[in-house]
This record gives sequence, structure tokens and C-alpha cells, in this order.
Amino acid sequence: MPALFSPLSLRSLTLRNRVGVSPMCQYSSDHGFATDWHFVHLGAFATGGAGLVLTEAAPVTPAGRISPQDLGIWDDAHIPTLRRLTDFCRAQGAVVGIQLAHAGRKASMRRPWKHSGGTVPLSEGGWDNVMAPSARPLASNHPSPDELSLDGIAHVVASFRATATMAAYSRTAFASPSKSPTACARCGRRSFRSSCASPLRIGSRAAGALKSRCSWPHGYMPAAST
Repeated sequence: MPALFSPLSLRSLTLRNRVGVSPMCQYSSDHGFATDWHFVHLGAFATGGAGLVLTEAAPVTPAGRISPQDLGIWDDAHIPTLRRLTDFCRAQGAVVGIQLAHAGRKASMRRPWKHSGGTVPLSEGGWDNVMAPSARPLASNHPSPDELSLDGIAHVVASFRATATMAAYSRTAFASPSKSPTACARCGRRSFRSSCASPLRIGSRAAGALKSRCSWPHGYMPAAST
């Protein structure tokens, strides 16, 4: 326990203690923009003394959102509201990180407290271009996603690279004194990245041995740190 409250250095980054706030989906964004809800939610952890504060999963494309209310970082216009949040947290002594994400077959879902399942119709802000490494649906009450080609998967990887750059401008990513960005990428259950590695959830176009399948989710990390 004594080490919990001691500083932790990782290369050029130093946390004031070893207390970290994990990403927690809030489903409270407006077209991907951080709102006052996020400012109060994450700002409270920073003022409370946490050494590291991570945002909720932030999709790298609009189609990669879990719900229409997800926090986003696919557009430069998202940077100012994120920077307002991170500047405040940094001023309280916390290091702020962002979790880059793509929901894959889990996209266009309702907020969990609204309905227990199914997707959001177009008339309510949902989208019909749900995509994944294979056409296997998330569940019986979900439509089959579009199976991406190898070029399509590569495009998603490129989106992670582009949003890592935006994270640097918003100062939301883990930042060293030189402001060099390092973002983490979400690999949650049935998300896009984890589906790439699964022999049951990746299509024939990208299938193969375990090493081959894992080359896709592993490829996100160098892309996001370029």
C-alpha cells in the first residue's frame, strides 16, 4: 500500500501517484463532443488526487461508436472541448489519457439504461454502415455487419493513427513534458480490435493462423504512436 501513493515514472512521464481512473463509458456526448458532464465527471477525479485519468472509449470514426452519445475524436472540431477538459485536469496535477476505440459489430446501439438490446434506427440517430472483420452479427437481434476487406481494415488502422495526432493537439493523450503523444487503444470484448484476432469473428479475407490474425490488432499500436 505505501507504494500506491508514491510517484511512478514511465520513460519521460511521471505520475504523482499510482492511482489510475479506468475508462468508463458515459454515453453523454453531443455528436462526439465532450460536454459539461465529462468536465465534472473526469475533473472530479483529477481534483480528488488521481495520478492518471483516462477518458471513456473515444471512437476514431463516426461508424465506430457504440452509441450515438459516445465521446468522439474523429474530427478536428472535437479538439477544443477535449482540450478544455484536459487543461483543467492537468492543472490539478493529473495526467490525462484517451482510449481510442472502434466498436465494430457493437456499433449503433442504444444507451444501456434506455433499452436492453437492439440497434438504434436511422430515425433516432443510428447508422446502417456497421462494419466488422466478418459479417457475423453481435446477437440475434442485431443486423449482420458489413464484412470489411483488407483495405477496409487498413483504413480503420489509419484512422487510429490520425486520431492519435488529434489527441496530441487536445493534450488528452498521455503526454511527456515534450508533449509527445502516446494513446492506448481499446480491445474490449467483441470490439473491432478483438474481433480481428478471433478465428470465429474474422472473415475469410483476413483469416489465417493466430500470428496472422493478431497482426491486425497489434498493428494498431505502432499506428497510434506514429
